[in-house]
Amino acid sequence: MGMLAALAAAVLAAAPARAQEPAPEAWNSGRAMELVGRARDRRQQTQADTGMVDYQADARGYIYFYLDRRDTGERTLVKTDQVALEVLWAAPNLAKQRIIGLRDRRDLPTNIQYHQDHLSVVQDNFGDLIRLGDGDEVRDVLHPAAGAAPSIYDYRLADSSSIRLPGVAEPVRVYKLEVRPRDPSVPALVGAVYVDRRAGDIVRMDFTFTPSSYVDRQLDFINIRMENGLYKGRFWLPIQQQVEIRRQLPELGLPAGGMIRGTMRISNYRFNQGLSPSLFRGRRVVSVPQAQREAFAFEEGIDAELREAGLSPATELGEVREQAAELLGRRLLSGLPGSRVDLAGATRTLRYNRAEGLALSAGYRVTPAERTSLALRAGIATATMRPFAEAEAWRGALGDRIGIGGYFRQPRDVGYAPVISGAMNSLSALLAGSDYSDPYYASGGELRAERPLGGWTASAAVRVEKHEQARLASDFSVFGGSFRPVPRIAEGTLTGGTLSLRREAPELVARGLSLGVTVDGGVLDTDFYQKDAAFVRPRVDAAYTLRHPRNGELLLEASTGAALGGVPLQAEWRIGGRGTVPGYEFRGYGGDVYGFGRATFSWNVAHPFIRGRVFGAAGWTGDEFDHDLRRRVVVDGGQAGTLDLIPERGGMASVGAGVGLFYDIIRVDLARGMGRYGRWEVIVEANPTFWDFL
Repeated sequence: MGMLAALAAAVLAAAPARAQEPAPEAWNSGRAMELVGRARDRRQQTQADTGMVDYQADARGYIYFYLDRRDTGERTLVKTDQVALEVLWAAPNLAKQRIIGLRDRRDLPTNIQYHQDHLSVVQDNFGDLIRLGDGDEVRDVLHPAAGAAPSIYDYRLADSSSIRLPGVAEPVRVYKLEVRPRDPSVPALVGAVYVDRRAGDIVRMDFTFTPSSYVDRQLDFINIRMENGLYKGRFWLPIQQQVEIRRQLPELGLPAGGMIRGTMRISNYRFNQGLSPSLFRGRRVVSVPQAQREAFAFEEGIDAELREAGLSPATELGEVREQAAELLGRRLLSGLPGSRVDLAGATRTLRYNRAEGLALSAGYRVTPAERTSLALRAGIATATMRPFAEAEAWRGALGDRIGIGGYFRQPRDVGYAPVISGAMNSLSALLAGSDYSDPYYASGGELRAERPLGGWTASAAVRVEKHEQARLASDFSVFGGSFRPVPRIAEGTLTGGTLSLRREAPELVARGLSLGVTVDGGVLDTDFYQKDAAFVRPRVDAAYTLRHPRNGELLLEASTGAALGGVPLQAEWRIGGRGTVPGYEFRGYGGDVYGFGRATFSWNVAHPFIRGRVFGAAGWTGDEFDHDLRRRVVVDGGQAGTLDLIPERGGMASVGAGVGLFYDIIRVDLARGMGRYGRWEVIVEANPTFWDFL
């Protein structure tokens, strides 16, 4: 246990490694203002340069709409759009774009409609005034290279370096100019402008906006990256543009928000084509007829980009927002209110189970600064009329943060892992008397930390908490089902912690491997046994996904773990039934070692209404280590009689098939256990993608 505590302390104290950069100059230095002037002059000179009378180019883009999670980092794709455009320009400043190809695919039901500028290219680095969403998102924010910009912005020469641009073989030497508003309360952008060292042209821009810039009250943030390439030796023209737009209800702190992420790539420039002025009449962005758009022969599949990179925080522009926050002294950049009623998830607000009855709670979250949050939640369990509460504070961003938390009578589960969504468990318990949780209560506090480690995330927690027995407090169900007894635990005070190292595959990649190694343990000061229980539990989890480009997905999952030392009852591994090896008594197998694996193949039968699935699972539990704690059978009249604490040891295997209904949101499976204690089992559940907020 000493080694576990030492490792936890090391992770808590560690700071993420960052590259050392030269110290930036003072704000508004002579060199910085000279570079701003050169960039402004080059923008005007390019329009008047007779070496480029006009151009025509091709643009291809992907626009994704998905749900992102505040607390877990998971992404759930809702809709994908693929677009093809003809991009036209003529001196002095005529521009036209034609959408010649457009198709979409829905992974969840939605009626979202995009503004036209979400489906098109920014041809002039936005001009002097920046507008987004046709002015409904951001309206008339001054460009940092506009003539009047020095009266609004501060500039700082951060460093001189080389950057690589998409599709450009050689690195480009640039100056990085950091930009911030003199008054953070006014509409303005915040970020960095990369200026060509040779001529002063703008090569790249990374920026977000101040909160007052957002016209739409539902906007959390907008992040933008615009990259230009050099043509004909002196013209810097768009080659790639990325935008992220996140929305959420301003009144409620929901666990998920809606994100639009678009990437546009521009290529195949043809210069001085003698384009007719008549081509530029009318609106700047037009579309060919729908049938022609849908018949366009795209060079890549609609999922080509996702199959390669997936959806994950690593593919987003989080560093743009982080750098902007540093420039404003960690001032809050979100367009949403800094304090809101917190709906962290359906089950945390309203749930029903046999130990608490109907449990109700309310929460409140405050975000006083960027990357800092405080949250409080309290409620009452109506069956026991006992309160429960929790409070937490975090500093940093998901995957790179440190926090502290306290909690009182928070329900914990005896099992290996959650095997059902909270909402479905509440329905199952309320309607049929089937509660698939085995709770006990924990009260105490802990320190937590997360740090990036290469492509992995390391996390640690140290805690002191009191464990309290839960009891069968409510036996009501609508259709009169009979609840299982609540398993006995060893009550006492635990001093311990958890260390984990995880690597998650991005969502929707063609081949993805996720790995996790976790070690938890501690010392339980208890009167349940004749001595304190000191234990440690190592565990390894793995998942591999293989997606066919047309249809079909293979998911392989495996998990194994051991429990060493004086293992209290609540720390024994328990598997069997739904969530592990279906077709057996729920958590009917257990011991100090376990292992199980599951293979699932699914495919679209009639998208979006039916998705088929077949699966097989196998597992094993046993006692491989000598324990010095006395096992026993407990008789507790308050828990409906005798409760055997020693589950079955041995192996299990099962097979099954099922369907996913309406975009695979609801799943219905039929499984059959193949061993001595095997049985038929019907499982109705929501897609695990949604479990974290159900």
